[in-house]
Amino acid sequence: MRRIGERGRGSVVALALILAACAGGEGGGPAFTERDSAGVTIVENLRGSWSEDQSWRLSPEPIVDIGVLEGEDVYQLFQVGGATLLDDGRIVVANGGTGELRYYDGDGRFLKAVGRKGEGPGEFESMGSPILVGDSIFVWDFRLRRMSVLDREGGFGRSFRVEGALTVPAGTFSDGSFLFTAGLTFRPSEIAAVVRDTALYAHVGREGEVLDSIGRFPSIEFYMLGTDQRAAATSLPFGRRTYAAVHGQTAYLGSSDSYEILRYAVDGRLEGIVRVGHEHSPVTQGDIEREKADRLGDADDNWRRTLERMFAEMPIPSTMPAFDGLETDALGNLWVREAVRPGAPDAVWTVFDTGGRIRGTALTPADLSVVEIGTDYLLGTWRDELDVEHGRLYELIKPGA
Repeated sequence: MRRIGERGRGSVVALALILAACAGGEGGGPAFTERDSAGVTIVENLRGSWSEDQSWRLSPEPIVDIGVLEGEDVYQLFQVGGATLLDDGRIVVANGGTGELRYYDGDGRFLKAVGRKGEGPGEFESMGSPILVGDSIFVWDFRLRRMSVLDREGGFGRSFRVEGALTVPAGTFSDGSFLFTAGLTFRPSEIAAVVRDTALYAHVGREGEVLDSIGRFPSIEFYMLGTDQRAAATSLPFGRRTYAAVHGQTAYLGSSDSYEILRYAVDGRLEGIVRVGHEHSPVTQGDIEREKADRLGDADDNWRRTLERMFAEMPIPSTMPAFDGLETDALGNLWVREAVRPGAPDAVWTVFDTGGRIRGTALTPADLSVVEIGTDYLLGTWRDELDVEHGRLYELIKPGA
């Protein structure tokens, strides 16, 4: 793993360019413009308020690292759905391979496990990330399409299913209700083309009832090969899609076609638009070759042959998406992950305050999947070079904050 203290020249250059754009001219003019349009606040960002030495960063090493290749079973992770940090310092990891919520102390020592594989109360088939809301932990089961609600110790309380075709949780509001979206389905057909549908995003209540529609947004771009009997699909390299994040009673959604993030109330009212001046970076042949190598590296023989044909035939975008991830932190700041090139050691995030104004930037390892950002920590999952899964807790360092 290339860690924060070891980041490569490409990430340093990318960060420098973003910071230069944020800094504006000397004496500089406004950092942003803000206007109202029919009750919708539109923020056009020109520059940020941080200097380079104020940029947020992670500790050079994780302060807790859970996951081993060899050792006790309780430290061997498999099919990790995510993790959460309790306010007493314990880390709860959803270990999907065993259907367990595993509890570890603040030093990463195993404490206990609850749950198992199955379809009964307190059992799981395909675990999502544990989500802490108040005194309850919510865990979505993708295969069973069921939300389980447990107490902080993992004691089972209740479960519910979500109405209609909404199968993917996209965020949790502060009152314990949810933002859900629909999953993707593919039907066999005689086609070799880029396919992109729209997906519904909706506000879902604590018992699975649909309360309000947020709207339909462009789904992920896929390349599909099909016949009347069989269909194969893969996400389009450097394709566009919609990302979502939630904080408080606010939902953020944005399609990476352009650098524009929409801010919604839970009842579906559009309240704000955040924009950044942006030019899409070109996709190079080197980017394509690295992306292809990454995908082929995890493929079995049959899938490898299909992928080889797809890469030979599919129209790969000529430019990178505007961004490739959204998160919010415990203070309500919006984190937007700038598009990361294959092989880059770090991901650059642009951080916006609750008003949609750029504050500055933050760096994380590019291969770290961020699951939770606190006031002074960042929790994520990571696979090492041997494909061993880890849960990693970092200190979030905020110079000048």
